[in-house]
Amino acid sequence: MAPKNTFISGRTGRGAAYVSDASGASHDRFMRLTARALLPLGLATAWLLARLTGDSFEEARAELERPFPAVVLIAFIAIGAAHARLGAESIILDYVHDEALKQKALVVNTWVTRAIALAWAFAILLIAAPR
Repeated sequence: MAPKNTFISGRTGRGAAYVSDASGASHDRFMRLTARALLPLGLATAWLLARLTGDSFEEARAELERPFPAVVLIAFIAIGAAHARLGAESIILDYVHDEALKQKALVVNTWVTRAIALAWAFAILLIAAPR
């Protein structure tokens, strides 16, 4: 005979802490997927920026006018922004206890990461646009 479970979760009752949270599982999978995608993109971005060090503006612009470097930089910021938004969201959910402030922080987090990603992508597109 199995021992009786006497654990009572603060969330939903007896034994609830042993059950996987459905939203947490998809969040975790997305974070792992973006982390795996960021590794090669981060290395490619670092290699590209290191190669451009010391070049003149026109030489750097000529390199970014090629499609591959521009796409790598835009993919890096898009995936990085999504990863950063979810990471900050986890921190907000864990450490902000006032519900009204939590909702405001989540909205600000979403819009700030979108604004940063759009500004970066727009800057890369302006530099990469053929003249």
